[in-house]
Amino acid sequence: MSDDPFGDLDAAMGDSGPSTSDSEAESTQELTAETDELPETGQEVSERSPLEDPAFEFDETVHKALYVLEAVAAEFDDIITYDVERELTRDHGLRNIKKSELHNAALAVVAEHPDLIVDRVLDQRGIDDE
Repeated sequence: MSDDPFGDLDAAMGDSGPSTSDSEAESTQELTAETDELPETGQEVSERSPLEDPAFEFDETVHKALYVLEAVAAEFDDIITYDVERELTRDHGLRNIKKSELHNAALAVVAEHPDLIVDRVLDQRGIDDE
């Protein structure tokens, strides 16, 4: 008997391993390469549509914990969902908007304005820096 108590779980559930073969994985990698051609067929891959496709894939992201007050988190979520996402959809015709894309944009805007972060921290502490 194996030391792994879950060692035979895959077999019992009918899972014989990874769902893609090595050749399928290679084909997928070839498809995502910069050649813009389907492997073996020479057909071009359809272009990415900026209105339909996110700016980047989810697997390119990292998960980071942010520690915020509950009220600020709720306000942020509301603004992202009800203001930003709605405007992107209604006024700009974007589809398939991912939260990771919205969060990335929000943090990029914040990163461009460190002076506003300094001002807010001083304000939160009740320090008048003027």
